[in-house]
Amino acid sequence: MSIRTLLLIIVLSVVAGVAVFMAVSPKNETPQGASQSFELQQPTKAPNVSFTTLSLLPNPLTILTSSASVDVSIDTQTNKVTAVQLEISYDPKMLTNVAIAPGTFFDNPIVLLKKIDQQKGIITFALAISPSQTAKMGTGSVATITFTSNLVTGTKTEIKILPETLVTAEGVSSSVLKSSSGTTIMSSL
Repeated sequence: MSIRTLLLIIVLSVVAGVAVFMAVSPKNETPQGASQSFELQQPTKAPNVSFTTLSLLPNPLTILTSSASVDVSIDTQTNKVTAVQLEISYDPKMLTNVAIAPGTFFDNPIVLLKKIDQQKGIITFALAISPSQTAKMGTGSVATITFTSNLVTGTKTEIKILPETLVTAEGVSSSVLKSSSGTTIMSSL
């Protein structure tokens, strides 16, 4: 066999090997006419639709008698709210006889869930508009929390809105709650 034939066999083998490698390797195709860029692309974010805030008012609350109450205030901004699920914590040693009732924000709301764990100091309360009502925008009181204070003069405690709190709105699949704030209760008995 001549050297020329041997060289031709080697070149054809290399070409065939490269062709097989290219045929079986994964492809990273670029659309026709597009230039290939090796820069990392930042994912695009969905527009923010969470504008609703919840606050416990008044904040702070100075109590003069053993019985008191705070309102869960809502400001929907541009959200059309359909329901609110509150998860609220308090110190059960400092506040007793805790109760919660719907506020005036929703007209004739449906109470979906009302649970108060007086030992752990956790309130779970959910209310919604009825199916025949339209979603609500604006400000107002979603609920009112009443309690008896066991605070002595000069002491304080907090009622907190927990991160599990949700606000649903028309046309939005996730919670539209932007922020929430609790309240500090001080005694001057």
